[in-house]
Amino acid sequence: MANTPQPQDQPRGNFTMNLNFRRNGNPKAPPITGRISTPENPDQEFSYSAFRQIDEQGHPYWIGPVDMNTSVRRALNSQPERGTHFVAIRENGFKVFAELIDEHGNASPNPAYEALSPEQQEHEDSKPAYWATWTRTANDPQLRASAWEREPNRYGPWASGNTQYPLTKEQVAAMGHTAERANADMLNAAEPKPLPRPRPRPQSRDRDAG
Repeated sequence: MANTPQPQDQPRGNFTMNLNFRRNGNPKAPPITGRISTPENPDQEFSYSAFRQIDEQGHPYWIGPVDMNTSVRRALNSQPERGTHFVAIRENGFKVFAELIDEHGNASPNPAYEALSPEQQEHEDSKPAYWATWTRTANDPQLRASAWEREPNRYGPWASGNTQYPLTKEQVAAMGHTAERANADMLNAAEPKPLPRPRPRPQSRDRDAG
């Protein structure tokens, strides 16, 4: 009888995010752009663009198409199928961020993070900043992704991580007591409804006037 594959042995694809909404660049550029690949072919990356939306609960998310064309000829001869190959990205609502980001991409210190102990801050820092799903076609299973913010490069803030298939019940069971720690280092745990990330409170006009 074959052994149940361990989650850490699963193949992973690549996932990068250019956080354009936090850069002082072209205001007409998509808020998030990047590249994504499948676990089977991690080196074959596809570009995507994601645009900010608000869900029914008032939570922001980003959604947009994945460009599956690998050449100009294919782009000219292909017709995208509605409802296929798109990414949906959300902030991790279960992470205490070091900074609060307003709707314009401006950052300010997060008092809730500053109130944590160094050990608690390290635990929060280990959590991914973003969760994402890549919906492909009716015949291809959906992929999950997570990304951690990295040190800004010369272009500005960005994040990176991996794609992976959701764990089966057998694989979760095989993790045993380590399943409780899966969210910190596994990127395809069950996707709960994230809590809204707190935003900085606008200063009152009376305070500004004074």
